[in-house]
Amino acid sequence: MSSILRVDKIVYAALRELSRIENRTMGEVVALAVRQYQREKFWRGVNEDLERLKADPVAWRDYQEEIALLEGGSMGGLEQEPPYFTPEEGVAIFARSQASGG
Repeated sequence: MSSILRVDKIVYAALRELSRIENRTMGEVVALAVRQYQREKFWRGVNEDLERLKADPVAWRDYQEEIALLEGGSMGGLEQEPPYFTPEEGVAIFARSQASGG
């Protein structure tokens, strides 16, 4: 689906230049910028929530106690189990996660 997006001349020129430099369409540049903005907004919200939690000493202590209970718990007794994927697959999984912004 194609839509029209109206931007001022300065933004258009910047999009055109980024598109040229990145060898991407302007739509791809906008999509990447939107995804980046969404990630930044998400993490800003996470950090704000964390600051609010820290401001409440009782809630912060409860949170710290819960984290302490969970630390290392997911691997309890599984240290000797073989991995679910080969080292090569692990490298590929890591590369895909980096490429997708993870």
